[in-house]
Amino acid sequence: MRAALLTVTLVLGGCAVGYLIGGMASSAERTGSTTFEPEYTGLEGKTYAVVAWADRSTQSQYPALVPNLIQRVDLRLAEEANASGHVPGDEVTQYLANHPQWVAWPRSRLADELDVDRIVLVEINEFRTNEHGNEYLWDGLGWATVSVVERGSTGSDAEAFRKEIRVRFPDARGYGPSEISRDGVASTLLKRVIDRAAWLFYTHDEPNAIKY
Repeated sequence: MRAALLTVTLVLGGCAVGYLIGGMASSAERTGSTTFEPEYTGLEGKTYAVVAWADRSTQSQYPALVPNLIQRVDLRLAEEANASGHVPGDEVTQYLANHPQWVAWPRSRLADELDVDRIVLVEINEFRTNEHGNEYLWDGLGWATVSVVERGSTGSDAEAFRKEIRVRFPDARGYGPSEISRDGVASTLLKRVIDRAAWLFYTHDEPNAIKY
């Protein structure tokens, strides 16, 4: 390696080598990744269920949003979070549909009803593909609050963990329905919300060039 650099130095000169090495480092930074530790480790060795909520207006516009959130975050955590067990997402979805009054319950009751140690709750504060009244340009936003309730803890309805996440798509302005479909914007936003929600609970690598 030193011989190679010496050759480059002789051919290009020291200043040019500095630019070359700097460019290589910059390229590695753009194409590499960074490892992040979990922000909450309390799922390890515990059972959990993922629950999601959105207001009626949002659910009417995006009827698959809540079921997809529940099932896909649950699957990710089942694979990565070292939990001892979980209630499958489709079972949670069915339970919530059969008990719509759950939204008024203390969160500790949900843990009791589903018989798990932890409730991972993803609450959608806002999910949109465009600003209200502007159907010509996409301006997607996914804003959610992710929290955890620990069953049997002191003050069992208190949140042991809480974090707001915000993602956007597209990454640049000027895109409309002729470039990206509404479903395409919504599905990309959903994936980004799922990533950001699930990543809170396990060690993971994020590409340095990530846009969200």
